Amino acid sequence: MNERAAVGTALVGASTFAAAAVSTLAWAVFTSQPVTPIRAPGPPTGRIASIKRIAPADTTPDELIARAAERDPFGTKPKAMAQSSALAIAPIAEQQTLRVLGTVIDSLGGSFVFCQLGATSPVLLRVGQRIGGFELRRVEKGIAEFASPTGDRVERQVPRAGA
Repeated sequence: MNERAAVGTALVGASTFAAAAVSTLAWAVFTSQPVTPIRAPGPPTGRIASIKRIAPADTTPDELIARAAERDPFGTKPKAMAQSSALAIAPIAEQQTLRVLGTVIDSLGGSFVFCQLGATSPVLLRVGQRIGGFELRRVEKGIAEFASPTGDRVERQVPRAGA
């Protein structure tokens, strides 16, 4: 009796599905109307048509782009550009203190320091470059070694946080 019930249930389900499909098809055929595509309006006319397409202008001065490229600490520079902006600083009195604000160590030789002489703007230096009369000789973690204008060895440490 269970087989008969299963077959009967399957027949009822199939006939219900068929009736729904037929009624949906009949509704689609007899009640639908032809679809007309919607067309986009043509180009504007009159005063609006005379306005040209607005394009953003390049407003970045070439000097700003050159300065940004010069100050890029992660870029590689050709030998001719290896001079830092620190060389552009006029000679500064030797009594001003040299402070090292930070060091970056690179295993491939691209190490540099961020330092400041007196109240001037901080600069980025690589080994061999100068700030005032001091030449950067060596960079280690938290320590930078300079040669003073008199040829003496000057070592500066990065100040500890909170000190």
